Amino acid sequence: MAAIGLRVSGCLLCALQRIAVGGNEFEAVTPRDNIQTANAEGKCHLANLFLHSLADDDGAAQPIDVRPVAGQMQAFEATLDYRMAGFHIQATATPREACQVSEMSTAATMLDPGDSTLAEIYVTAKQEGTSFKTLRYLVNVSRLSGSETELGHVAVSGAYFVPGWKSKNKQYTVFLNLEEDLVKFNCIKLDNGQAVKMTAEVEYAGTHIQARRLQTLSEAPSESKSVGEAQRVNSMLMTTLDVGHSRVVQLQVTSADRSRAGNYYFTVQRPPCAQERRFFDGSSRMCTDICNEGFYGSSATGRCTRCLDSHCAVCEGRNCTLCYDKYELQNGACVLRGAGSGMALVSQVESGVASYAQKHQTMMVILGGALCVIASACAASVFCAQGSIKRRPRLLQEDEDEMHDFSYREDSDRP
Repeated sequence: MAAIGLRVSGCLLCALQRIAVGGNEFEAVTPRDNIQTANAEGKCHLANLFLHSLADDDGAAQPIDVRPVAGQMQAFEATLDYRMAGFHIQATATPREACQVSEMSTAATMLDPGDSTLAEIYVTAKQEGTSFKTLRYLVNVSRLSGSETELGHVAVSGAYFVPGWKSKNKQYTVFLNLEEDLVKFNCIKLDNGQAVKMTAEVEYAGTHIQARRLQTLSEAPSESKSVGEAQRVNSMLMTTLDVGHSRVVQLQVTSADRSRAGNYYFTVQRPPCAQERRFFDGSSRMCTDICNEGFYGSSATGRCTRCLDSHCAVCEGRNCTLCYDKYELQNGACVLRGAGSGMALVSQVESGVASYAQKHQTMMVILGGALCVIASACAASVFCAQGSIKRRPRLLQEDEDEMHDFSYREDSDRP
């Protein structure tokens, strides 16, 4: 099965230099850079290092990120998700015609949750007696326990945190740029099995922008330039925030084994527009004193808000004062020019029907009640009439029986 994984630097010195300069531990050097450096120095190097999880029932395996260890020239580290029971490791050396990887186990390595192991990789020359020296690389591989509730990294687009991001810190103040209408939380999970839920409280007016302090803050990891799949992927959660307002956002993290949950709290603040340009235009993402046609400046939200009537050009809240071309104002609404008389007639008919119904509502209720009483009386009289008709034949039959008995007794008394 072809190896799936994240390509990392074989030239360790070059990789560490990039980390020190760019502050990005996730960036990997391309194989072309590795080969050029190896040929220039005339030494064997580790070119590519691949780690992937065990294949599932469908034959699919998940990539495992490999990171160089800061301060160590030939050491790497990797972390398995809680659901990854083990891993495979594959590596290649450069230059290919003179160097090879030897003494490396190709069998699957199993790990218990929370456990770790140390894998060794040796890069040697294919032929003895050459100037290439044997190099030993170490890969420290660990598996998460499944109870972690920390996130790997959180950043907000167009904003910075105070204090700077650290997984152990649970409360932050987020200063959002004025032109950002959306609060976009970019989250990297510590374990892909974790579940992240965002809850945004009701926004409130006011900020504490004056409390900003300049300090060195941690930067979000930039996107890797390596080609291939990655273990940790970025997920985005969004909410909104008006200018001059603040909002508390909560990120709830449920562990991969669903046994625990933890919370991060972010107080997001967005500065207001200046008084001379006190409305924010969402289309241009700038503050203005006059909103475009079809919009009005809302003092409640501090932004240009669309008129309720789509044909209204100038409005103030619910009241329209000027319509677009080919439309005219009729009773506070914009109607097609020339159709105003017809619309007025329809409105008059509708209002007349509504007025008639309101005036005669009591009469209609009384009339309905009277009809119900009459219907009930008719039903009762019919029911009584049917009962008397059914009982009358029975009385006649009893009279006939008595007459028959009387006649029989008279006949029996005769000699």
